[in-house]
Amino acid sequence: MSEKPRKAPEKKPDPFTDRRTGSDRRANEALRSLVGEMLERVRDLSKRNGDWSVEERAQAEAELESIMASVRREATGARGKE
Repeated sequence: MSEKPRKAPEKKPDPFTDRRTGSDRRANEALRSLVGEMLERVRDLSKRNGDWSVEERAQAEAELESIMASVRREATGARGKE
């Protein structure tokens, strides 16, 4: 009994390469750094257990909003235009 040859598994696309242009989507180091900072802060906040005071919650939200605004500016090329 002979087995059929197996097809080679399809290669998954590189998640960091733009399929249309072939360029590396990670080329913007400043944006990559800001996104990393944002994710690190989100992870830190999500690890925190317990109740938040109104002041603590407001501070955490303000910090995240600030980082997210920086990410938006960098992503849209709006830095220095404000």
